[in-house]
Amino acid sequence: MSFFQGISRHLISGALSELTLTTNGSQLTKFAKPLVDLGVKRVNISLDTLDPEKFKQITRWGRLNQVLEGIQAAKKAGLAVKINTVALKKTNEKELHKFVQWCGDEGFDLTFIEVMPMGDFGPEDRLDQYWSLKDLRSELVKKWTLEDLDISTGGPARYVKVRETEQKIGFITPLTHNFCESCNRVRLTCTGQLFMCLGQEEDADLRSALRENSEDDVLLRKRIRNAVDRKPKGHDFDYSRQKVLGQMPRYMSHTGG
Repeated sequence: MSFFQGISRHLISGALSELTLTTNGSQLTKFAKPLVDLGVKRVNISLDTLDPEKFKQITRWGRLNQVLEGIQAAKKAGLAVKINTVALKKTNEKELHKFVQWCGDEGFDLTFIEVMPMGDFGPEDRLDQYWSLKDLRSELVKKWTLEDLDISTGGPARYVKVRETEQKIGFITPLTHNFCESCNRVRLTCTGQLFMCLGQEEDADLRSALRENSEDDVLLRKRIRNAVDRKPKGHDFDYSRQKVLGQMPRYMSHTGG
């Protein structure tokens, strides 16, 4: 929370227009209200299943009830909630309509994400898990009426509205519909590494520039600009030839959502 306490002053000054949080939701029961008090207005919550046993398997430790209680605490505190769900074949396929109905009933937006070959997993695991969002959408329209929305949030998702529930659903498709040409994202880790792409290893060291403590942060600004200039044209993720190309050993949690 000290991070939010430190950065929220930029919301007050107007230097920062918005502060949001991507989280697994396990601590929201405790921290939802303090986050709102510090100016956070919405949260993205990663949740790939509504089945307690599957949840334990996916997270390797987690308790689904704890997360669901955190989500309700966020809603009660006034936070806008968006659920981020990785589409996993043979894992949450049968929960597709359940997710849409639950989020619609609760007033949550929902975003589906294609699984990326990141972390310590065998190539066969990712191939078995990969569920194209083109196929997922084909399943959705069997039950729901989807209306394409011409909106952009500055991120990679494309959005539809579900007519029956009035909710918004996003699709993030790094594999079936590469969006790299419009990606404006960089990610700064807590150790001062600036990653220009989730699917590439190259980074810029900002920690040493901060420690230089030069006047007006000249070195820091130069390194940030140089890093953005080196932002790659795209990732190398590919499942199209029945094998995983561009696998990234770095875990998603290392760089953040």
